[in-house]
Amino acid sequence: MVSGQPSVVVNISPQIPRLLEGLEEFWSSLTDSSHYHVQELTGVKAVFGGDLFPSYQRNIASSTGLYVDTIVLSDPFWHTRHIFERATPERQVYYLIKHAINLMQYRDLALADLDNPIVIITPFRSSVDEEEVKFLKGLAEKDALIHAEYLFGRKFNSVEEFFEFANSLDTPESVVKELVDRDRLLFDIDWTEPLEQQIRRSIKYNAELLPVGTNSGGLVASQCMGRMMQSTDILLKIRYLMGTPLIDAATSWKYFSWKLEYNSALTESAEANLHMVRGLQRVAETDMQWLGNIPPAALIEMRQQGAFDEIREMLSQGVSEIAATRPDSFFRPSDKIVDNVQDAFERHKERIRELRQKNMNFAGNDLGSWLVSGTIELAAIATGTPTFGVAAFAINQVVDAPKLRELPERFRSLRDAHVELKKSPMGLFFAHK
Repeated sequence: MVSGQPSVVVNISPQIPRLLEGLEEFWSSLTDSSHYHVQELTGVKAVFGGDLFPSYQRNIASSTGLYVDTIVLSDPFWHTRHIFERATPERQVYYLIKHAINLMQYRDLALADLDNPIVIITPFRSSVDEEEVKFLKGLAEKDALIHAEYLFGRKFNSVEEFFEFANSLDTPESVVKELVDRDRLLFDIDWTEPLEQQIRRSIKYNAELLPVGTNSGGLVASQCMGRMMQSTDILLKIRYLMGTPLIDAATSWKYFSWKLEYNSALTESAEANLHMVRGLQRVAETDMQWLGNIPPAALIEMRQQGAFDEIREMLSQGVSEIAATRPDSFFRPSDKIVDNVQDAFERHKERIRELRQKNMNFAGNDLGSWLVSGTIELAAIATGTPTFGVAAFAINQVVDAPKLRELPERFRSLRDAHVELKKSPMGLFFAHK
């Protein structure tokens, strides 16, 4: 690991403050204009939240980019400045390099020459405006108190009262003893050890970010506030930028769903878009994983070829009805998306079968099948110098080159149909299956 090499840390860490100064100067002059640009974009916009940046394990556009016109991501370097300011030099370098590598996944998507950019990088108000942070904190306090009431089964009239109670619980055991709804004390959805151990683990993991002397109850209170601020921030982002929430982290999604449960309602269109986004994310984690691994170059090609709208319409058939009747069910849409893709794939295969069934035999050999399966290079037919895949025998031993130039018009039509099928929206879509 690069951040574990002392010589690298010594050379890079001192440069980070200058990077942050440059970013502050850059974004202080351009944030508002970038937000105006996002607001004016037409189409479906997804605004990322719930973490510093999407996971390095998968390009988030590889699934949601099949439905969303534009994905708005935060600047990971600027968004991490509170960690850069407090963390050890090793951890600073770790995040710097991690963000740089992760950000490069989105370079081509952000720079593609399209009417609507697939990806936009911009900070959000809460990371550039101190007044926005105060406003956000005030809105989140109400949700934090509701969450605390679920946790401990008692009503708190103010944040001060809640923190006073929480700070009296100075051990993990005393916290767990007071819990009424243990499921809502969630640190990480992947942590499975007993809650007492999770509390100790969380204090250790967040030691650099917590105030000195924070005890077990104080940790829980801080988490209530922090998580509800995070969820409220996502809602504010989508309202400012007129978009749909895009949450990659499973733990953050759980807290956001609780936030919606407590007091927030989305518009009908936002509900439908949110169900589609969540559905595509879930589909990418199922047996249809290829749907979450569409290469950036393929996403760009789909839009350049004008295939995006048809693909989006195919994927979203019936999802808006599910969102309207079951707004709290985010599992059924993914099932519907899978059904839509399978139906479209069957229709696409049927068109291929129709081409294969064309009666195009030369010297007893079905050239239609070769065309569809790709054993003949189509460009070679146009020049009269065919070449073959490994599995095909040499056609020039059966039909010489001059005869190829004399192929009947119906064969040329078959060739053209195959080319057009590959260029069709579904052809481009399933080319990566």
